[in-house]
Amino acid sequence: MSKPFDLLRELSRFGEGTDINLNDAAIRPAFGLHVEQAIDRALKDPILLQGQRAEAMFEALVVSLGEVQLIKPEDGGRVFASEKMQPPDFRVVLQDGTNWLVEVKNVYKRNAFRQRRRLLTRDYRKSLDRYAAATGGTLKLAIFWARWSIWTLVDPEKLAPGGGDLTLDMMEALKVSELASLGDESLGMRAPLLLRLTMDSERTSPIAPDGTVHLTIGQAQMFSGAFEVSDRSDQQIAWTVMQYSDWETEEPRAVVDGDRLIALEFDCAPPELSHQGFETAGFLSRMFARYYADRTIENGEVVRIAAPAQPEWFGALRQKDGDGRMPLWRFTLEPNYEGQLIRG
Repeated sequence: MSKPFDLLRELSRFGEGTDINLNDAAIRPAFGLHVEQAIDRALKDPILLQGQRAEAMFEALVVSLGEVQLIKPEDGGRVFASEKMQPPDFRVVLQDGTNWLVEVKNVYKRNAFRQRRRLLTRDYRKSLDRYAAATGGTLKLAIFWARWSIWTLVDPEKLAPGGGDLTLDMMEALKVSELASLGDESLGMRAPLLLRLTMDSERTSPIAPDGTVHLTIGQAQMFSGAFEVSDRSDQQIAWTVMQYSDWETEEPRAVVDGDRLIALEFDCAPPELSHQGFETAGFLSRMFARYYADRTIENGEVVRIAAPAQPEWFGALRQKDGDGRMPLWRFTLEPNYEGQLIRG
């Protein structure tokens, strides 16, 4: 069992504020009441819940993409400084040793086509910049556009030099996003993806007059177009796309011969085909956001802050090419800051 460092630290802070020492019998019920009241306030604050969820999702996303040396929360603990400083949410160390300090923002606008918000005020930004300068990091801003389940990562100084207010819309953010530096990319593959579950003929009953059948699956196969996906890493990629990409999975189709159920097939494809030889399935970060929503949101409300990282999903993309691998197209979005000076 791990030692309760964080809990003891909070208990100590509570004792300082109430002048109750740690060995006083009164501290436990008083601290318990304090925690209960704080939890009640937090659970009634949807902005706080969504913000904390976005922070936890960003951390899990970076861990899942697996392309950085290190990520750690930066804004815990006290800061003693000669002037006002605000630690950003995370420190991220890239593979080349570059230090980024990342502030995470959650943006939700009901109108899907008006995704614009002031993300940093002048004073708040200056406090972040001071901390970044003092600790040798470059400030970045990770924005989760919740209405679209889209992540972007931008450099405030390149958008609004001089430390002023920063107001940004989603389309501007997409053009300059640096999320590829953390491992994000868009996937393309042949469509449709087909999951075929072939029945064990000896252990599957004939179809009864009322349509019921007792079945046992004998074989599971995955296809990308006409290509059978047999490599384990490719199967993981295809399965992730089927569950969380921009593609749609149809209701299962029964393959029947007389009164025998031969197989069940699940087709997954984009709503419209481009007929260019492959179809784009979307960005890894967006797939991860949909996975995260499945595990943290119910009926539009946050029910959990955190969900497990999934490094095995995207680790499959890092496997070296081999014989019999699925045809896969991978696109990296490079930031284009040219002509993107943003006024606060």
